[in-house]
Amino acid sequence: MLSRADFFSGRGERPFTPQRPRWAGLVAGLSVLAAFTVEFSPAAPPRPTPQEVRAKYAAVTPDVGSRGELAVYAGPTDEPAVDCGGLLGPRTMIALVLGQSNASNTVDPGYAATRPVFAYADGQCHRVRDAVPGATGDKGSSWARLGDRVIDSGLYDAVIFADIARGGSSILHWGPGGQLNALLTETLDTLAAKDMRPTHVLFHQGEADCARGLSREEYGVMLEAVLGDIRAHGGQDSDIFVSRASLYLDPACGDRHDPACYAACPAITAAQTQAADPDRRVYRGPNTDLLVPWFDRNDGYHFTAQAADRFAEAWMPLLARDGRKARPSN
Repeated sequence: MLSRADFFSGRGERPFTPQRPRWAGLVAGLSVLAAFTVEFSPAAPPRPTPQEVRAKYAAVTPDVGSRGELAVYAGPTDEPAVDCGGLLGPRTMIALVLGQSNASNTVDPGYAATRPVFAYADGQCHRVRDAVPGATGDKGSSWARLGDRVIDSGLYDAVIFADIARGGSSILHWGPGGQLNALLTETLDTLAAKDMRPTHVLFHQGEADCARGLSREEYGVMLEAVLGDIRAHGGQDSDIFVSRASLYLDPACGDRHDPACYAACPAITAAQTQAADPDRRVYRGPNTDLLVPWFDRNDGYHFTAQAADRFAEAWMPLLARDGRKARPSN
């Protein structure tokens, strides 16, 4: 029977062991140990499916509804809707926005775009004057601010936002079988039927699932399923941006003026970061955990106007990362 010396030491070999270089014993020993480890190590647990993740958190995933308290168009009552088809062209940016409250209408005060920036909802296009129709909330958004910047920069001549964000929504709501999944897929199908496939998809969500306690793998599984649905219904040509977001005010503490009452989840932002894959045209969006600290959230959760301006500005180098237009001119 071989002793441990037969694996690791040339000098300690038994007489019957053939002579060989000093390092050969070490290599052979490590090979045997590696084989032993592979054979007897417990197998990694299988990756959960989206259905398994949803089932695990079903009891703590409240119903946010498929409609919610939607924004009402805030423009002048005598200003007519604009023909969406007339806005389309090679230099028109069409951005589908989804996520939770910081992607909807929660900025105070709001903002009225001064450039050709429009919102699509219910088959109509309106000039963007917060609140943006199609999303929840009755205050302001970051998107009108972003639209003006995009046009002023020369990236595009017109911008259309289709904002379907829902306050309080989880990645579980947006994924397959979730309450908002049909809203996502049907919106993409409708846009495609109108020749308005998004040039960009802007996703900002994660705070609800930080509070819910999803692991990095669980969130990643659900996010990948959402991205799959976006591709299946929105086509392969849009640039998808996944923001990093998890910071929230812990209601168990509740004092929005106390930084110790805020929590963030590196597991969530790591999953969001990991989703980026330039080969698939999936990119990292702004990291609002860092960009919008606790003191820039007007009620402990939602962005102040200054934070919304900063958020809009942070999108610019991402959208212009290589200077190309999503719809090149003929």
